[in-house]
Amino acid sequence: MKKLISLIAIIAALNTAIMAQTPESFGGLGISVYPGKKGASVASVLPNSPAAQAGLQAGDVIISVNGTLLSTVAPENQISMLRGNSGSSVTLQVSRAGENINILTKRAYFSVQDLKSQDVSVWFGKNKSVSVEELNYLASLKIDESYELLGVMQKGLLVNSDIENPNPQQMQHISMKKEAAKENIFVNANTPSIPKSTLNFVNRNAISFSLVKETDFARVTVLNVKGATVWQKNLGKLPTGSSDVTWDGANLPAGFYQARLEVGSTVLVQKFELR
Repeated sequence: MKKLISLIAIIAALNTAIMAQTPESFGGLGISVYPGKKGASVASVLPNSPAAQAGLQAGDVIISVNGTLLSTVAPENQISMLRGNSGSSVTLQVSRAGENINILTKRAYFSVQDLKSQDVSVWFGKNKSVSVEELNYLASLKIDESYELLGVMQKGLLVNSDIENPNPQQMQHISMKKEAAKENIFVNANTPSIPKSTLNFVNRNAISFSLVKETDFARVTVLNVKGATVWQKNLGKLPTGSSDVTWDGANLPAGFYQARLEVGSTVLVQKFELR
């Protein structure tokens, strides 16, 4: 209970207590975190946000921001380290499953606004439940055309399942400015052990990548826009140079996906479209 009350949600490093629904606009990454003594633990990642594009995952612990160890920063001040001007670069060191990963990305411009009680009541009527699709459609009608809807929050966390007895007093929608998204360049910083390895291309049949150093283990993952894994394979020993992995994307619906290659502490990420 204490953890829930003290949870601070930062959608794109939003410094708003989870129980205090405060509309605002800001520059950030697109994540919800639990600040703590060892760093900021990622609770959730908004789809299509800089954080999602850079490969951040729920469960990651952000150890440092632009070289500053978060263990040296009071938990209540860690959020301001993650926020900043839209388009500004940020380098994160992240702990994941015992390994440290360096990630370089850019902040985008976000808007967090209330879903007005009257609008929600008119839309839902006396329904006892509402689908995520319905909720997002209603929110999409409320945003400016220069913004892209990323989702709806309830009590500070992204709504990703159907809601029973929806409470419009606790809902907000999150959108990201399209221009900022186009200008953003999402690159995972490579560690010195495997510099400048690359993901070359992805189609429905193969994933191609190049390594600058031989490795004994790698993992390839394909995720959908919601961050859910749709395919994954652990690979054995891989040589220096180009390699292709065969996968079956024939039955996946058209749309945008993300390919992730994990090699040691290096994580390579590429967004791609299936047509």
